[in-house]
Amino acid sequence: MLRASKRVIVLSEKVNRYGFRTLVLGVDLSYYNTNPLMLWMHNRAFGEKGKAWLPIGNVIELKVEEIAGVGLCITGQPVFDDTDDFAKSIYNKFENGTLRMASAGLIPVEWSEEEGLLILGQTRPTLIKSVLEEISMVDIGADTNALAIALYNEDHELIQLSSETLNAQIPLLTQPLIDNEMKKIELSAARASQILGLKETDTPEAYEAKIDEVVQLAASQKTQIETLTRDKEAAEDKAKQAETRLAAAEKAAKEEAVNTYLSAKVEARVITEKEKNSFSAIALAHGEGVEKGLEAVKAILDERKPSETIETKLSASLEQNQKDRLAELVKLSYDELFEKGWFTELQTLSAPDAERKYAEKFPNAKK
Repeated sequence: MLRASKRVIVLSEKVNRYGFRTLVLGVDLSYYNTNPLMLWMHNRAFGEKGKAWLPIGNVIELKVEEIAGVGLCITGQPVFDDTDDFAKSIYNKFENGTLRMASAGLIPVEWSEEEGLLILGQTRPTLIKSVLEEISMVDIGADTNALAIALYNEDHELIQLSSETLNAQIPLLTQPLIDNEMKKIELSAARASQILGLKETDTPEAYEAKIDEVVQLAASQKTQIETLTRDKEAAEDKAKQAETRLAAAEKAAKEEAVNTYLSAKVEARVITEKEKNSFSAIALAHGEGVEKGLEAVKAILDERKPSETIETKLSASLEQNQKDRLAELVKLSYDELFEKGWFTELQTLSAPDAERKYAEKFPNAKK
């Protein structure tokens, strides 16, 4: 057997010249792998003598792979019968590049017109399930991937395909979603002259000049529209940025107003620093906005009187204690005060009372 030096693409998912395509993953290879025959041009080994070919070899080691520029494919390794002169000639032509194409012989199992499976140029349904019957070397392929294709019916008979006529085995799409044929547009001279603002008797050159003028005008207007669109988008972007800055400034001003008011209340000893944070959160989180929140806080705090400080309370307490102590000391005689060492304390609390106690003790002493 003559093993070829290169693999061959057997099938891809591109649209073939008959208008349909085949899903690679939907091809059953098990039947073929049991008898991997390679034919020439899908010709079977029967018919009139001299007009039929025996198999020319095998295609083995089939595999599904992704090929750049082609997509998902089935590829195989050709092996030619070295006991057959015709097979050897095909081998030589394949090796030197004269022949490059292989063709899959498929038995259709299921077709689909599902929109998601249709691609550009497809005029017939997608073959989503099939069985690989045989592989042939061919001279002219069926599509741009240098691939041909053949179909067999359930009796393993070759179906004669045509890209021009309807085939019962491969029906045309009932509702084609993709039409790859350009529709011819016919326009009368009278209608063309009316559209272009010319006379029907004007020369072809005048028509061409007018058409060029219209095309250039359209291009100019397109450029102007694109420029205006960009300017509009830039202006809208600047406006949004200005709105954002304004909103931020207004928010900062309102927050500052809240802070100024509450700081004044702290200074006036109406609230503590901790209470300031709480009232600030109330004002800033008000459902109707900061201004309404500040009004609500003012309604509470403007009625509140300043609180006594710790210093004030301590001073008042100390003053009362001194008064009580003084009342206790003045009840004692000079001797009692001197004996207990409290006379100096009396002098500190009330010098007049201390002088009076001293005079009572020493009436003849000089002042």
